Amino acid sequence: MTIKLVAFDMDGTFLNDQNTYDHQRFGQILNKLRARNIHVVSASGSQYQRLQDQFAEFQTEMDFVTQNGAVVYSHGQPLSIQDMPTQAVTVILKAIQQQFAATDIAEHLVVGVKSAYVDQRISQAAYDLTYHYYNHLQRVPELVNVTPEKLQDQITSIGITFSDHVDFDGKIKTLQQLLPPGLASQTAGFNTQLISERSVNKAHGLQQLQEKYRIANNEIMTFGDDENDLSMLTVTPHSYAMANARPIVKQAAQHLTVSNNDDGVLKVLSSLL
Repeated sequence: MTIKLVAFDMDGTFLNDQNTYDHQRFGQILNKLRARNIHVVSASGSQYQRLQDQFAEFQTEMDFVTQNGAVVYSHGQPLSIQDMPTQAVTVILKAIQQQFAATDIAEHLVVGVKSAYVDQRISQAAYDLTYHYYNHLQRVPELVNVTPEKLQDQITSIGITFSDHVDFDGKIKTLQQLLPPGLASQTAGFNTQLISERSVNKAHGLQQLQEKYRIANNEIMTFGDDENDLSMLTVTPHSYAMANARPIVKQAAQHLTVSNNDDGVLKVLSSLL
C-alpha cells in the first residue's frame, strides 16, 4: 500500500467532543508523514480561518479543503475557489426567509472567502453557536439582502442549522426543492445543511490537490463521520469511518476505526507509519 495523501474531516472525526485534539501526538505523526512526503489535509465544512487557528503551529505543513470543498488552500494560498452566482445567492436567501419560520432556524449564515456573515439581529445564543464553527464572523444588516458585491467577497456557501424540534428530513426536502439550478445542499451534521455550487464536495476539493501533486485515488487515505464526507470516502479503498459515524457512512467506508474521542484518526495514522 502506497499512501501519498491523508485527509480527515474535523468535527466528529479528528476533533474530540471538546473541540480539540492531542497536539503533541499529532505533531509527532505529522513530522513523520511529511518526512515520507505524505501530504496531510484537513477537509472540513467550516472556514479556512477556523482551521488556521486550530492548526496554528502546524499549518505550514498542511493543506486545507474548506467549506466542503468550495475553497482549497495549499501552502497558505488559495488553490481553488468555487463561488456562487449573485442571482443564485439572492434567490435562495429570499426563499429561506419566505419558506421557514424564524423558530425553525437555530443558525443561518452566508460564508465567503474573507469571512462568514450573520444578520445583525441574531440572538447571542445563535451567534455563539455560529462562532463555534466560523470564528471569523461579521454581523451585517439584513442578511437576506447581501450579495457578493455588497460584501466585497466571494460567497461560497450558505448555511442553515435547523432547530432541534423540527422534522429535519422534512426541512431538508423543502430546502432542496427551493434551490435554483446549479446549487445543491449537503448535510454537515448537527442539523446543518450547507448550500453551494452543485459540483462542490470534499472529493472535488481533494482532486485539486491530487492534480497538483499527481496523486491517484488509490494513493489517498480518508476519514469521516457524516454525509458530507461520503464523496471522499467512496473514491479510495483506504477510507475509514469513525465508530461514532452515521450508519450510512460506516456502510460506505472500506474500514472502521475507533471514535473521535478515542483518537481514531491518530491511531490509524500511527499504524500507517
